Amino acid sequence: MVKVTLVHSEWCHFCPAAKSLWRDLKDKYGFEYNEVELDTPEGKELAQKFHIRSIPTTIIDDEVAFVGVPDREQASNVVT
Repeated sequence: MVKVTLVHSEWCHFCPAAKSLWRDLKDKYGFEYNEVELDTPEGKELAQKFHIRSIPTTIIDDEVAFVGVPDREQASNVVT
């Protein structure tokens, strides 16, 4: 099963759109999904591990797949 992790922050203006997109796709396709706040220990660990410099960043199966809000079609293609 595909595992999607969205690294986001409360102060990010683009993150709500990314959250909405991934939540909708999760409901439609049923993959594993997790949201991680950048300013938490887990978020800081992911930022260091994946060299995250911009958010939202989407990690899919342990690789950075998207930086920013992905196009719905491109995101759908990755999780199906």
